[in-house]
Amino acid sequence: MLIASIMAVALAFTCVTRCCSPVSFLQFKFWMSYMHQENELFESLATEHAKNLAQQNVRSFFESTEAPTMETPDNKAWEKISALYKFSTKDYYYSTLHKYVESCGENHKKSRWSGECDLKNPTSELC
Repeated sequence: MLIASIMAVALAFTCVTRCCSPVSFLQFKFWMSYMHQENELFESLATEHAKNLAQQNVRSFFESTEAPTMETPDNKAWEKISALYKFSTKDYYYSTLHKYVESCGENHKKSRWSGECDLKNPTSELC
């Protein structure tokens, strides 16, 4: 009986949440699909980048050479894309990574020391 009542409450909560959502079902479905794809790509590229960086460092260690520089985002950039994101119909961003890249424009390269975006308009809330 307890399990059935918990399931009924969960079903009711899901229904009410979806009915009161500011986005349509199809837009929500797209958002979930986008998040899934972004997570898979991020995981894949992050693993590849980490592997390449480790490979360069190990090779440099054993060959006693200086490792070539490899661009990796600094701590501020990681913090910005790691923040909790709530979908909003006002912003049209599907994730914090999407917001970070779009807000910083084409020049979203970060300064090596400050972690700030190199933008002509530094007033962006994310950069």
